[in-house]
Amino acid sequence: MTYQSPVLKVIPAALLVACSACSPIPEKPIDNGMARINLDADVGNEVRAYRLDGELTKSIRFGDISPGAHQLQVRYHFEVPGGSASGGLLEGNFRTCIMEVSYANFEPGMQYLLKTERRGWKPAGWLYDQQTQRKIANAEEVRCGPGI
Repeated sequence: MTYQSPVLKVIPAALLVACSACSPIPEKPIDNGMARINLDADVGNEVRAYRLDGELTKSIRFGDISPGAHQLQVRYHFEVPGGSASGGLLEGNFRTCIMEVSYANFEPGMQYLLKTERRGWKPAGWLYDQQTQRKIANAEEVRCGPGI
């Protein structure tokens, strides 16, 4: 009988867990008769769902929504140029803004992409039909500042 170290039994399990964390989670199908809003921000910045038709969202993403007209608000957190106020050139300076887009024709079974990016100190955003990549609405800045 050969001796096998307990460490050799743990290594395969640890590798399995580590590799499973790298695999993408498949996206669930769109609920029947609903539309889906996906969010995207430029590299290094983040966008999160904030309000849907005036109601606070319970998640960082919008759930599948009913067809028709909706007003979407997102919280966009982005780095602005110029370094930090403390004088450190390598430290980032961040700004948070609420962006809003209204669209009257969300269709069932369709996916939409709300994309945000910074333009200097100002935020910018657009709603796209994700299948055709056609821009269908512009997002407007509601407000920016600390505590948002």
